[in-house]
Amino acid sequence: MKYPAGIASPSTITDFPQLEKISEPKSKLSRIKVNGVAKISAQVKDFGIQVVVNNKIFRLRYPPSIWNRFPKTHRKILTQNIAFSMTYHLPYLFDSLKKMQYNLPVPLSEAFFYKGFSQALPSTAVMQDGGDFRVTSNLLRRLYDVEYVYSNKKTDIPPYNRTSYEDCAVMPFTFGKDSLLTFAIARDLNLTIHPIFIAEPYSPYEEVIKKLLAEGFKKEFRTRISFLRNSIGVLREPDDGWIGWEMQLTQYSLMLLPYVYYSRAGYILFSNEQSCNDTVVDSDGFRYNPVFEQSHSWLLQNSLMTSIIGGNSLSIGSLLEPIHEIAIERILHRRYPSIAKYQSSCDLQHKPEHTGRWCESCSKCARIYIFLLANDISPKTVGFKRNLLRDKYHPLYSIFNSNKIKDFGYDQSQAGREEQILAMFMAYRNNHKGPVMTSFARKYLNFARKNERRLRQKYFGIHSTKTIPSELKTRVVNIYRHELRKVI
Repeated sequence: MKYPAGIASPSTITDFPQLEKISEPKSKLSRIKVNGVAKISAQVKDFGIQVVVNNKIFRLRYPPSIWNRFPKTHRKILTQNIAFSMTYHLPYLFDSLKKMQYNLPVPLSEAFFYKGFSQALPSTAVMQDGGDFRVTSNLLRRLYDVEYVYSNKKTDIPPYNRTSYEDCAVMPFTFGKDSLLTFAIARDLNLTIHPIFIAEPYSPYEEVIKKLLAEGFKKEFRTRISFLRNSIGVLREPDDGWIGWEMQLTQYSLMLLPYVYYSRAGYILFSNEQSCNDTVVDSDGFRYNPVFEQSHSWLLQNSLMTSIIGGNSLSIGSLLEPIHEIAIERILHRRYPSIAKYQSSCDLQHKPEHTGRWCESCSKCARIYIFLLANDISPKTVGFKRNLLRDKYHPLYSIFNSNKIKDFGYDQSQAGREEQILAMFMAYRNNHKGPVMTSFARKYLNFARKNERRLRQKYFGIHSTKTIPSELKTRVVNIYRHELRKVI
């Protein structure tokens, strides 16, 4: 297809000069004055939702066409639950907080978030640089030390709405490999997809890149990607912090409810893959899941919570549950290359050293880079500019166990160690060379050769399917079997 003047085909977009005009985001937490107590209230507004923390106002604005179609009976309930979900973690950011005083009844989501947050805390502990919060038991103790107080008003229960379409889905969309493959498979299944990118205030560089990619995506696939700016996200920990991000996707489930009603969607489709179920043991002796809220068990809990609050027959699931990351990369690029070229998986938490869509200095970039090489896909097709097999990039790969670069929680936990070894081995077999490959051969080549069959069966195999909507399951699994039969 042809692109109008000024817009290049996504396969050739490598530079995003708009990044140079953006300043580093500033923390809004300093605006909140806390002296032992956080008083929190929430109001329904014409524009959406307003949350007040000790007289400081934070807003979540919806497009009028979306918010006006959302039932008034549901707005108050949604507002209360979003206010709670976005403030529950504040005692971890303010040492003096002893009481969280909510001017709202006990939220329907309270028990769900209590469970989810507490089970996600071990992964937060792993990501701390040091101090008391590096220890899981100290984080849990902090949760028990704080008093959460609610008003005496009765909790509202939303009326049940049966109107939804099983051929229509809302999905949080990021241009990462997972959401791109979910989108592609959903199209294969003839589902009507409403992709929505939720922009975080501490990630303005990511938002700029995704908006530019969205222009070409819309023209090529006739699919508009909606953008919702989560301004309340400033209440999370900034500057590479992890506090407040533990239940991000569960918060998104609530934020997407007005879009669900607008489109009468029967599903919210997340893109949680098989490795999201991996567990490890931390230094404090707690067995935990490094990405707990993406686990399949929590996705089922999230589906239950969101359908209760939304008052409808909504189902939340993942089409990617049966397969691992390296298989996702393979299927996406081999079956759907026109969609795959839009891939942009880096969160760009800081302004990159260049104007590309990857920072090329984090463990996630390295993980994606080696998955591409393993599947014989040129990283240049998705905008990588540098050779990440050079010596200076050793610290980005989790299998070399270096702490010189701050990893993503999943990489730092070493949960994906064997998958990365397999990817390195396949890249080695594809004759990719460099100091990183030399180090791999010296340290892991014998292990990889001895375990190749087992590793291929695991990471290119098809596993559990409990979060795939039942009416879609057979067709989805058939696609995976067809695409992966040779590599196993």
